[in-house]
This record gives sequence, C-alpha cells and structure tokens, in this order.
Amino acid sequence: MELTVLVDNNTSASNCLIAEHGLSFYIEEYDLKLLFDCGSSDAFIKNAYNMQIDLSYVTDIVLSHSHLDHVGGLLRLQALYQKFQYVGIDFPAKNIIAHPDVFKPSEKNILDNEASNLSREEIDKFFNLELTTKPLPITRKLIYLGEIPVPNEVSIDYSPDESAMAYKSSEGLVIISGCSHSGIDNIINHAKYVTGEDRVNTVIGGLFLINKSEEYINKLGEYLRNQNIRRIFPCHCTDLEAKIILSKYVKIEDVYTGKKYTWT
Repeated sequence: MELTVLVDNNTSASNCLIAEHGLSFYIEEYDLKLLFDCGSSDAFIKNAYNMQIDLSYVTDIVLSHSHLDHVGGLLRLQALYQKFQYVGIDFPAKNIIAHPDVFKPSEKNILDNEASNLSREEIDKFFNLELTTKPLPITRKLIYLGEIPVPNEVSIDYSPDESAMAYKSSEGLVIISGCSHSGIDNIINHAKYVTGEDRVNTVIGGLFLINKSEEYINKLGEYLRNQNIRRIFPCHCTDLEAKIILSKYVKIEDVYTGKKYTWT
C-alpha cells in the first residue's frame, strides 16, 4: 500500500504544494485507488494535479467524519467529475464510504458540521453511498473500521460519526485516522478487535491534540509506548507542543503535503 498526503496543514519548501487546515490522503493498493477525506477546499485536487495523480481513477472515497476540514472539498470533487462527464472522459463509478450520521446535523459538535450542509439526495445521484456503522472490508487487507466504541466519558469535541481505517501490513496494523476525536487509543483498540491483529506498526493522521493538557498527552504517550508502535506520523490537528511531549515516549516522524509512505 502506498499513501500520498494530498493535503495537510504543513507543506515542504521544496515541493510548492498547497497546505491548509485540512486532511486528504490518496491511497493505492494494487488496483484500488482511494481518497481518505477531501480537505477543506479544492487544494487536494490542485495538489494531485501537480503531483500527476489522476483522480478520475479513484473508486472509493472514505470520509472520516463530517467536519469542514475533512469534507469541505467533496463538492469540488463532484464538480470535477461532472466536468469529466461533460467532456466525455470515462471513469469508474465512485463509492462514498462513511458513517450514516455523516450527513446529520449535530448540536454537540463544536466544529462546523459541513457535511450536514450537503444534500444527501444530490450526493446520492452521483456517488454510490455505502453508509454503515459496521466495519467494512475494502480489500482483503484494508478495512473501514465503522463506528468507534468510546468506553470512557466523551469530551465536548467528540464526533459520533467518526471512523478510521486499518491496513493489515506484513509487520502489523497501519492505523489511518482523520482527527481521532474518539481518541487514538480507542481507535487502535477497535482496529485490533476488528482485524484480530495485535501488532500495530504505524499510526498516521490527526490525533486531535490541539490545546490538550500536558497530563493528557503524557498519558497518551505512555499508552502508545506500551503498544510498541514502530512509526507514528501525527499531523493535521496535532500541534508542535504535543509532538514534542509525545517524542519522549515514541519516535515521531514528519508529515507534510506531498509526502509518500509505503507498507507491504
């Protein structure tokens, strides 16, 4: 599996790609070409073009949850595909995989619920919607995790429609997270349960550690260290202070727009 960061909060001075407060990953596994989130705007589309990634071949779009910085670019993507249709470009059918509540307004969310402003009826006319709370195998090794159980008391930033993905690599699980409002510890525990794999090789994605207390981050660091995770790539909604604290417990690696990673 190869994962390319189409957009993140950070970029590199050497690649001249766009950064924004948002997240979008392009994932390839053999014939599968998948988008994990669509960022805040059309920045991920522009970056894909500049990296010579043809989004017309994408077959599956996974939405981690309904916040603006993850679904804001969805209508821009639909508009792009409609332009392809207009000029006669053929492309495969597109599936959207997400929690059923991704289009449901939630007064509990402190962030803008952008997906609730999308018309499910209009989206359903163009995309095949696979909305489920249950885990869903996308390939033999790549799994959409469905609703994340949260056994402890939820915080104000909890997003009940959130999910994540897990890839069963030869060296353990690769956990792919959008924001981890549910807690990356709960996501990891659920991924282990769903896949039956106890080894965790990599965590990549947002950890939602903006303005979290040092005590909270230290506790998370201890948990991550006890999991014997080889590689951790915190990005998007993980600030520098949190990365510095976590680095006392685990090896923190860099993430930025345009970066590519590979697992077997």
